[in-house]
Amino acid sequence: MAIEKMSMMNIVGDIKTVDEVLKDLILLENISLVNSLAQIEEDSFMFNVKDENVEKIVDLNFISSFSKDEEYEDCLKKVEELNKIFKGEIYLDKNSLKEDYNFKDSIKSFQSIYEEITSMYNKLLNLKDELSKIDKFYSNFMYLKDTEVHIEDLRSLKYFNYVFGVLTKEDRLKLKKNYENILAVVFHTGSGDNGEVYLIIYPSSLEEETTRILKSLNFNRIDIPEEFSGTPDEIVRDLNKKKVEIKKKIEEVESKLEDLKQKNIVKVQKFLGKFQMAEKIEEAKEYMAHSDHFFYLSAWTPIKDKNKIEEILSKYEGLLTVFKSEEEISKSKIPTKLRNNKIFKPFETLVKMYGTPSYNELDPTPFLSITYMLLFGAMFGDLGQGLILLLGGYVLSKKKGNKIFGSLISRLGISSMVFGTLYGAFFGFEDIIPALLIRPFENIDTVLKAAIVAGIFLIFISYIYSILNSIKRKDLKNGLFGKDGVVGFMFYITLLLLLGEVVLKRTIIPKTVGVVLSIAFIALMILKEPLSNLILGKKPLYTEDVSSYYIESSFSILETLLSMLSGTVSFIRVGAFALTHVGLFIAFQTIGKMIGTQIGNVIVLVLGNIIIIGLEGLIVFIQGLRLQYYELFSRYYEGEGIEFKPIKIDR
Repeated sequence: MAIEKMSMMNIVGDIKTVDEVLKDLILLENISLVNSLAQIEEDSFMFNVKDENVEKIVDLNFISSFSKDEEYEDCLKKVEELNKIFKGEIYLDKNSLKEDYNFKDSIKSFQSIYEEITSMYNKLLNLKDELSKIDKFYSNFMYLKDTEVHIEDLRSLKYFNYVFGVLTKEDRLKLKKNYENILAVVFHTGSGDNGEVYLIIYPSSLEEETTRILKSLNFNRIDIPEEFSGTPDEIVRDLNKKKVEIKKKIEEVESKLEDLKQKNIVKVQKFLGKFQMAEKIEEAKEYMAHSDHFFYLSAWTPIKDKNKIEEILSKYEGLLTVFKSEEEISKSKIPTKLRNNKIFKPFETLVKMYGTPSYNELDPTPFLSITYMLLFGAMFGDLGQGLILLLGGYVLSKKKGNKIFGSLISRLGISSMVFGTLYGAFFGFEDIIPALLIRPFENIDTVLKAAIVAGIFLIFISYIYSILNSIKRKDLKNGLFGKDGVVGFMFYITLLLLLGEVVLKRTIIPKTVGVVLSIAFIALMILKEPLSNLILGKKPLYTEDVSSYYIESSFSILETLLSMLSGTVSFIRVGAFALTHVGLFIAFQTIGKMIGTQIGNVIVLVLGNIIIIGLEGLIVFIQGLRLQYYELFSRYYEGEGIEFKPIKIDR
């Protein structure tokens, strides 16, 4: 439950082994690459100056970036095509990532398989397309099946044209009304599912006018390709024969395609691993530099992996690896890698939504995890509804892409169940199970006061976090004299004691002492910059105009005072939502009773629970985040770090 200690790793090696070295580092899945050219230009790229390293040092004057080879992209696209043909059955073979191979030879072998499979697949598509066209022709000719006319006789007409088509019953009536306007012979040839079938024969010279009239009647033409001849009944019989032949061919091609799939799917899966590795190697090279003889690599890696990396790279002769300590890393911003157990891991998402912790900052995930679960459970305490959240989260966590969110919801569901047991609430009912602690609606004052007290306790912890973060950053000014430092913490406690005296109507601290301490703490916060510079021996004491500094500091004290008071009172919403949760269900109970029937009452109560779980659950989720971000994080957490992103193959 901390931030991993990091080390900067610099590697120099023979350019001939660059792909193999990168492959081993990518498989490690725990290095985050840094721009080597920038490191070299900043004189941050370090290795021991020895006789055997002279050539490596000299070559630093002739470095350049790697050119990009995009051949693997074409290969990966082709694998995607094959995966569609194989209906998504191609997956990454993990073992193939570790195999030695020649990328160029792999491309040739893969290309051969790709062409064989796609050729067969295209043949299948053509046959299916042909069958689809025949099915369409078949349905058209079925309309004309009873027409005793030879198609070639119609085509041989010299001064006339013809057209077959379908009219709906409504359009047929329009046709009858327009007989006198149509200079054509109209034959009713049959009936179909979509309407009545007609043969229209008209003078060639009236093509345009006849077409316009038929279009106004919504005449649905039946096209007859030139390849068909004979009567419609004869054509239908020919089409049936052709359909049988094509279906047989389709079965044969599908069988051959399945054989090719079974024969090559394992090979394609291995090719996928090889091409993805090639993709990542090319991606890694974008961060690297090279000369004619050597490659130069910089990367962040956890200190705990140092020995493992040295062991993996020991097989490469002449490879130089240097690990730099934190003290030697001054110019580069160290990335942050969070290390949390399974309970807190899902809550890292909420932390990163606000910002990634800086390397020299405490990881707030454990504190957020515990407090967020407590706040959510306190606002949404119900044993039955919490169980629904737990089960729903579990189902979500099993679905791809929803694991983290599902796990988060499950944990919130458990918290809701715990508080539901304490409140004696089960799907909104408060008379099914006993309350182990308190019934919120019967103890409104107690609930609201407890929320304020809990908020004060959490704010206390946030001050401690802030002070510890200042110590880690060696920030005396804010850690000692800042509004979220020691002086700010003491000022907050003094304010609470003075307010407590008013609320409780009893003396906690003499008012004069409280006022004097408050003024002293305010003065220390205003003077934080000159005092800290004086202690550290820094000059000048002010980094800006003196008058501007004091005006700004005075206004910031007013803002601090308001935020302390509003932040404390803000936690009353925890109690308010605990009461709202109960009140909302009582409203649904009332509506159910007003309906007057048992079935109606049950339906309303079920719908009420669904609305409460969905809508109120979402509101409480957001309110819990608001308290974390605005009332707690704002006091101790900056979140201005950069996330540690290791280069690895997504599986």
